[in-house]
Amino acid sequence: MPYQTIVAATDFSEAANGAVEHAADLARHFDAALVLVHAYNVEIPIASPAMAGGYVLPDNFFEQIGEQATLQVEEAAKALSEKGVKVTGVAIDQPAALAITGEAERRGADLIVMGTRGLTGLKHVALGSVADRVVRTASCPVLTVPTD
Repeated sequence: MPYQTIVAATDFSEAANGAVEHAADLARHFDAALVLVHAYNVEIPIASPAMAGGYVLPDNFFEQIGEQATLQVEEAAKALSEKGVKVTGVAIDQPAALAITGEAERRGADLIVMGTRGLTGLKHVALGSVADRVVRTASCPVLTVPTD
C-alpha cells in the first residue's frame, strides 16, 4: 500500500524517538508527507481545602507552554527535514490520543506510527495507554513500534 500521509506521534521519549525514525524511513521510502504530532495538555490540579490560598500561575503560563511545545516539535521536524523527509511539526493542546487521531483524520492520513511506551509513571497508570486508545479509535491503520 503506498502511503501518502503518515502521522507520527511524539512525546520526545526514547520510545517515541524510535517510532518517529521508523515513520521517517517509511515517509522517505514512499515519498509520503510526514506529520509529526506532539500533544500537550496542561492539566492543573484543582486546589483542595488543605491548600491555603491555592497557587498562582505566572502570567501567560498556558501560552508559554504552547509556545515551548511548538518550538520543540518544529525543531524535531527541521532535523527530519534535513534528512530528506517532507515533514510538518504540530503541537496540539489536547489529550494525546485525541490529538493524534484527530490530526490523522484532519490530514487524511493513511497511517499512524507511534511507540508502544512513552513517558511512564503514575500518569501512565492513571490515564492508561495512549497507544491502546489510538489503536481502538483511529480511522486508519496504526503501526506501533516497540522500544528496543
